[in-house]
Amino acid sequence: MKTAKTLFFLITFSGLLFNFSNAAKAVDLSFAGSHNDIGGTFFPGAGPANVQSYVVVPWRSDSANNTFSASSDSGQRYYGRDGYALFGTRFDYPNANATSGASAHPEDTFFPLAFPDLVDLPDFVTYSEVLSSKVAGGYPYALIDDPALTAGYRDFNWGDTQSPPANPAHSQAPYVKQGILDGWDQFGHDPANSDPNALPAGRWGFTVGSDVPSRIRVGVMTDGLDNGGFAPKEVFLGHVSVLGNGTTYDSVSSGTLVGNRFVDMHFFDIIDAQDGDTFAFGVKANSGVFGISGVSGFSFDVMPDLDDADFDGNGSVGGEDFLIWQRGVATGTTHAEGDANLDGVVDSGDLAVWESQYGTTLLASATSVPEPTSLLLLLSTLHFWGRRFRL
Repeated sequence: MKTAKTLFFLITFSGLLFNFSNAAKAVDLSFAGSHNDIGGTFFPGAGPANVQSYVVVPWRSDSANNTFSASSDSGQRYYGRDGYALFGTRFDYPNANATSGASAHPEDTFFPLAFPDLVDLPDFVTYSEVLSSKVAGGYPYALIDDPALTAGYRDFNWGDTQSPPANPAHSQAPYVKQGILDGWDQFGHDPANSDPNALPAGRWGFTVGSDVPSRIRVGVMTDGLDNGGFAPKEVFLGHVSVLGNGTTYDSVSSGTLVGNRFVDMHFFDIIDAQDGDTFAFGVKANSGVFGISGVSGFSFDVMPDLDDADFDGNGSVGGEDFLIWQRGVATGTTHAEGDANLDGVVDSGDLAVWESQYGTTLLASATSVPEPTSLLLLLSTLHFWGRRFRL
């Protein structure tokens, strides 16, 4: 447990693109992709005029469309199975517009009473911080699945337990009104600065402990706002030495994103994180939109372990697989060339997988297409700090 104090986050990105293969810091970051347009905004009624029901963004509902979920089993296909963090939310039933919008500094002590953060992080996250300068809630943004009440199913009976009850019965999925982390970061960096060399603005960061799984997926919820231009144009994930003045070991970008007022989630994979590793998210915005670039929340999912040293696909790990790794080291990029952990490079990490699996028979060979090698991106000296959550 870390003592509460003001923390700073220094990210230094380099214009040189190179593979990150330092064995001492062998965490691999990759952008897994985006689930765009999960649900709409302005919560229009979904049924007859006399029914208090709204369109609710089903990020926590079981759906075959949730292709980035940790499980493909029916009933388990939803995001945030292992944890989540939402900010500035609001629950008003049956009138989702009952409360007007407000915003505050993340350290404000009264704002969370009306617009609470819903934070239920996995045990392996030991520390987290809001890095933005502002948290907003209650505005006419999207209604999203209430993570505390929805996990894999849509509870259409939920309205029956409220006062007044839904009419007719069984008509409303549990929801919260979406809030956002927005504005400049707490060091004054404007995400909408039109200078191509301008710094992104921090949004949130966290540190993991000794029980961190080998592969976790963090989803970033964006858009669903009253103007698609207010959504981030780009989201960054950085692996840093500390949430303070430190070093960036690796970083990855979502690439250019397009906002259209429908809620999106963007997923980043973190592989082989170790005790004390720290990660932070920053954003860039479309210029001329007041620097909002809102981020609503984050989801955590523990992904299946993909380590597989059966490079020749014969079902067992042996000497031939070692020779494949040896030929591919420093040049190979695929599983067939010796990439056992699917990080896009063949290096000592893959040899360690081969050593641990040598002589074993595998039920299936992991032949998934490798995710792109994580590269350092062009940026310099970004500081983050903010609101602290303790676990």
